[in-house]
Amino acid sequence: MSAYMLRYVVMLVCITLIAGSTANPWLFNSPNSRQSQLSLLKRSPHSFYLDTQQASLLIPQLPDDSVLALRRLGQPDAAFEWAHRLLEKGDLSTAVMLASAYWQTVSIQARSRLLQSLTAIQAVPEIIQLSAQFSLPQPYMTLSQLMQGVSSSQLGRSDLNRLAVETVGDVSWENSECQRRVLMLSDSWLGLSKLEQLKAQYLAAPLPYAGSYCFAGPIYMGADLQCGVKAHKYAHCDVINMPGRAHWSSADHLVLMTELGAANVSRGVMTLNLKSDYKVFIHELMHFSGFEDEYAIGAEKAKWLCATPGHKAPNLYVGHTPPKGWYPSHSCEVGELPAYKPQQAMSNMQYQSLALSVRYKELWLLAFQQQRNKPTNFQRFIQAKLAARG
Repeated sequence: MSAYMLRYVVMLVCITLIAGSTANPWLFNSPNSRQSQLSLLKRSPHSFYLDTQQASLLIPQLPDDSVLALRRLGQPDAAFEWAHRLLEKGDLSTAVMLASAYWQTVSIQARSRLLQSLTAIQAVPEIIQLSAQFSLPQPYMTLSQLMQGVSSSQLGRSDLNRLAVETVGDVSWENSECQRRVLMLSDSWLGLSKLEQLKAQYLAAPLPYAGSYCFAGPIYMGADLQCGVKAHKYAHCDVINMPGRAHWSSADHLVLMTELGAANVSRGVMTLNLKSDYKVFIHELMHFSGFEDEYAIGAEKAKWLCATPGHKAPNLYVGHTPPKGWYPSHSCEVGELPAYKPQQAMSNMQYQSLALSVRYKELWLLAFQQQRNKPTNFQRFIQAKLAARG
């Protein structure tokens, strides 16, 4: 008999003796016996086969070398656990490939644990890849659909509740005493996360003052938002044809999140992309109060904005006789008349990455107070559209 065969026989005999022994740790189920089971698995991975059902529950608690040893023995739960550890180490592609190979052989609990970790790191392509190969346990199958922008009307309400995802029928205002109500909507799951982040940052230090804006959402719309990129590379979504008009048409402003296109404000609607940071958000929010960009505006807009003298915005004077303490601005470089701004230094309306200055915060506060009892651009726009439709 070869040395290898002799070693294998001895191992089997030992396992058999342990299995029949009154000291067999697999025969008990208590905190102390659990520690004994873990110790036994660490010393002898082959002891896994004494009670595979009980031992498989302990695999997530084993050190890497023990999990690897069990994987080499062909144990599927150990291989799946190793995929989870590869994920924690940042080797995402190998982790998903290994998990896919053993997906059908492990428990729903093990699959859900892996999907929970993938969700935590926003591994959208990987979750979508798994959903294309397998029927994922809920709510993760619904989550994969959210990640792909499926219309909310095609998704189960109970699964959306488990994922804490609100749809247009859930619109509610946290503070009805605020001056302007802003509804946040997204066409993707990642967009919800981004909007939630921006909302939290704003509420931590409201501008131009506490109670000026309150927010509902973010709300998931999926494909119903119908977003794309229009002329000049700006992000754009089809607001007019969104479902649930009764829930969103009463907002003073909309903030929309989509994947592509430059951030902008048009007719009281702010459209952002997934890379828009908080400084971009504040820049665009100031447009709600009428602030103009201080870089050269487009020729089409400059044609009418820069054609006559006067105050055109809280930060823009057009003409040859600016107020005292105003400085040349780039806004009307392609317009007929020159432009001026209220501070010499560059502001966040010229470079979005710059912080909001004290001077511009004062101007924002003044502009907001002057406009707070007037209908917003969005309300004027949407009411005119609704009236035209009858």
